[in-house]
This record gives sequence, structure tokens and C-alpha cells, in this order.
Amino acid sequence: MFLNALEMLLPEPLVRHEGPTTMQVTVNEQASEGRWVVHLLHYIPERRSQDIDVIEDVIPLYDVRISVKAPQQVTGVTCVPEMEVLPFEHNGDRVEFVVPTVDGHQMVALTF
Repeated sequence: MFLNALEMLLPEPLVRHEGPTTMQVTVNEQASEGRWVVHLLHYIPERRSQDIDVIEDVIPLYDVRISVKAPQQVTGVTCVPEMEVLPFEHNGDRVEFVVPTVDGHQMVALTF
């Protein structure tokens, strides 16, 4: 119900993804570089005590589709620091691409 209510309140979120609900996605602007960096995190913490969460295993994700609402035309999408160029497409004011692997953490640079 919560996700449905959120969708009603925010029909056009900055980022959408087709990964599991355990994946966290954040976007950092690097204005001096003319790009945004999308951070994808997928770690599943296990509560070992009242104050300690432990990450035992990293479960990789493959072929995760990402959609970002871009303020201007995106000219390139690159996995960093690997510098692997990813194919992307524009869909209205959104740019869509597939991240091949998220092995705990992956950064993707959107160049404007």
C-alpha cells in the first residue's frame, strides 16, 4: 500500500529501477564535471544484535534497468571507474539504460 500511495504522490520520480527493493539508488550532481553520478547499492544487512548490522554476503545483480529523469539532454552513460560505455535511449525527459552488474556497489555517470 505504501508504494502505491507514494506512486500517487510522486508519479514522476527522479530515478526508477527494476532491481529488488533491497537496492538503494542515489544521484549526486557534479556540476563542475557536467554530470550526475548514479550510485547503486545492494547489500543485505543481517541484524546480529540490537546495535550491530553485519553484511555477510554480497549478492550480485545482473542486467538492472534504470530510468533517470534528466534536466537536459544526456550525451553519455558510463560505468565508473571501469569506464565501460553503456548504450542508452531517451524516452521523453528520461534516459534509460541497463547496468550489466551490480556487485554490491556500482556507479554510473550521466554526462550532459
